[in-house]
Amino acid sequence: MKYVLIIFFISLSLNTFSQNGGFTGMGNSSVMLYDFWAVFNNQAGIADISTVETGVCYENNYMMWETGKQAFAVVVPTNFGNFSLSANRYGYSGYAENNVGLAYARNLGKYISASLEFDYLFYTQSQNYGYKGALLFQVGIIGKPIENLQIGLHVYNPGHVTLEDYNNQQVPLVIRFGAGYYFIKQVLLTAETETDIDNETRFKTGLQYEVIDNLFLRTGFLSNPNQFSVGIGYTLKKLTTDIAFYTHETLPMSTQISFKYAF
Repeated sequence: MKYVLIIFFISLSLNTFSQNGGFTGMGNSSVMLYDFWAVFNNQAGIADISTVETGVCYENNYMMWETGKQAFAVVVPTNFGNFSLSANRYGYSGYAENNVGLAYARNLGKYISASLEFDYLFYTQSQNYGYKGALLFQVGIIGKPIENLQIGLHVYNPGHVTLEDYNNQQVPLVIRFGAGYYFIKQVLLTAETETDIDNETRFKTGLQYEVIDNLFLRTGFLSNPNQFSVGIGYTLKKLTTDIAFYTHETLPMSTQISFKYAF
């Protein structure tokens, strides 16, 4: 029975919005965006940050505390590129996925940014199944080929590492590619595909509208399974708060809240 529960939580984790922050309200269609929360999406997006920023995020998946997710990150800019330290946890005492990551991102000229992150992913489980971990990395790139258009590519775990001595369970290899276009400064439309070589390709799209200065309304869609999302974000001086809600085909609605502070 415990093994069945562990498989259940693994399957849920693969079908949740795996990223964090304000992008959730846009169906997590975000691989091409520059923002603090790119630290969990495509780390190339933190290359433009010019001051130390830190943030926390909590996600209540499907109204079940056992599938909750917590995340923390800090981004530190330097003269030779930007660094980030991040950590997130999904699950509960019987089964949890934990990840700690260290990333480096920088602009390669005026129109392109690139990143590299090293991660330690580890699973903590019930006493019968123990602790398993793996080292992996991820790479990302964002380009601005023409005015108002941004294109992003991100590859998570290109080495397709395996959790040793754990039934040869492989950590997913995920490739995300997408584009975003600012029709005007206040209106952003994004679209991307997310391909896990062991699962069906997912399509994501998102829309963001800045109603007034620093107040953002967001909505989005994600397929396989079909999920709709809405969100709102507001920046007051140095503090930004984002709230998002998203649906599931069969499970209850999920919620997410995040806070970011720029020093």
